Amino acid sequence: MSTQDPHPHPATTATAARLAYENSLALTARDAAHRALTEQLLLVLADTLDSFDRLLAEGADVDPNSYRRSLELIARQLETALTGQGVEPVGRVGERADPATHHVTEVRTAPGAADDEVLEIVQRGYRYRGHVLRAARVVVAVTGGAEQGTERS
Repeated sequence: MSTQDPHPHPATTATAARLAYENSLALTARDAAHRALTEQLLLVLADTLDSFDRLLAEGADVDPNSYRRSLELIARQLETALTGQGVEPVGRVGERADPATHHVTEVRTAPGAADDEVLEIVQRGYRYRGHVLRAARVVVAVTGGAEQGTERS
């Protein structure tokens, strides 16, 4: 037999319906906000692609220094857009490697550098809202005793 009352009190039914409606409104609002943020990011990416298209349309006859400056501007445009959406780069030369945010791809002896000091960024890492999306792939220093070139996490 069922332990539930076959005839629930009308106030209980009304409260449950009101809560379901309020939850539905909150979910709809979150979905709309997520859609708006996604569309905003996609538009920024489209703008970045437009910048690449303009650069490529100029052709190979462009001065190499001017071409490099244009590429740097496009990279900054994309970095600014990602930063505006809460994406942060992870990994800097000179900082101490942290297993939570760095993946060591190589170790090198480096006079004057501390153990686990980042010497080179092989691939930048990224964090979004405190969550590591991708760990930075780095080369770190070792003062001695460890085998040079060994990968470790």
